[in-house]
Amino acid sequence: MHLRLERVKDRIAHHKLDALLVSSIVNVRYLFGFTGSNAMTLITPDTSFFITDRRYTQQSRQQVQNAEIIIAQKNLIAELKKIREIHAGVKLGFESMHLKVKDFMQLKKTLPQAKLIGSERIVEKIASVKDAEEVENVKKAGAICGKVLEAVIPLLKPGVSELDISAELSYRAKKHGSETDPFEPIVASGKRSALPHGISSAKKLEHGDLVIIDFGAVVGGYAADITRTVVLGEYSAKQKEIADVVLKALEISESAAKPGLTGKQLDQVARDYIKEQGFGDFFQHSLGHGLGLDVHELPRIGEQSKDPIETGNVITLEPGIYNPEIGGVRIEDDFVITRDGFENLTPFPREVVIV
Repeated sequence: MHLRLERVKDRIAHHKLDALLVSSIVNVRYLFGFTGSNAMTLITPDTSFFITDRRYTQQSRQQVQNAEIIIAQKNLIAELKKIREIHAGVKLGFESMHLKVKDFMQLKKTLPQAKLIGSERIVEKIASVKDAEEVENVKKAGAICGKVLEAVIPLLKPGVSELDISAELSYRAKKHGSETDPFEPIVASGKRSALPHGISSAKKLEHGDLVIIDFGAVVGGYAADITRTVVLGEYSAKQKEIADVVLKALEISESAAKPGLTGKQLDQVARDYIKEQGFGDFFQHSLGHGLGLDVHELPRIGEQSKDPIETGNVITLEPGIYNPEIGGVRIEDDFVITRDGFENLTPFPREVVIV
């Protein structure tokens, strides 16, 4: 944690700030290992202040190091005026992607002497490069996902509802050691599988349905995110065609993944192939995203992304084709970018399974 703080301090100096207010609870956890739900931290080149409420008095003392702990009597932002490092004219960076408008207004009122400077993604850029322990946590979460799929795929039968399967995914992930769901599991069947990010419903599975299963697991706070597609009983020629294209798109994009590309360039590899096969209009989202303490992190892997792909990034690749007349297929795996390419962190078989 100390090294992470030092890297943030280096970025504070790089941006010519006197201090940075970190309000994202995910970023607070990254910097201090704090697992509570309400905290922020003020970081200066010389010191750090950790602010939380009275519920977390003991927890913060147990988890937080390398910071002066302040227990707020009213609200967190009000405590900032007591910190002597915030003097007249101080250049105070704040997380403009995370701070709520009402909190920003209170910040202005609390610190009228400070020059507030919106600072985007300072912590996120540091957090996007994982160390060995972080990668291992994602890998363990990925292994849990594989065990869950082994148990749940045989349960997919006509008459079982999407919500039934969603509940099984959550339950079995926790039974195998997942701390929580990183997001609500998605089970979408039949024509509903053509909804790229639909939610599980009371719809019952039917013979011939394509079924998209998108879920995850969490170990040490770090998420794995995996998607597989299953077909019930009968695999039509059109369903197989789109499944083969999606599988190939994943294979060629993972082979292309390496340091030095941008998110846009990696996205283009899969997107161009899907277009060449005649399904370009049916690939309706980005190829992937970074993964870690948050299920969507840097680097972004999409058509507009200039984010660099770097050694140590943990990313998802999740090409999909969604045809309202046929249904949808998405296949997603998680990878760590290495010096020479990648390692798959979710190595459960990818092929569309017929049950």
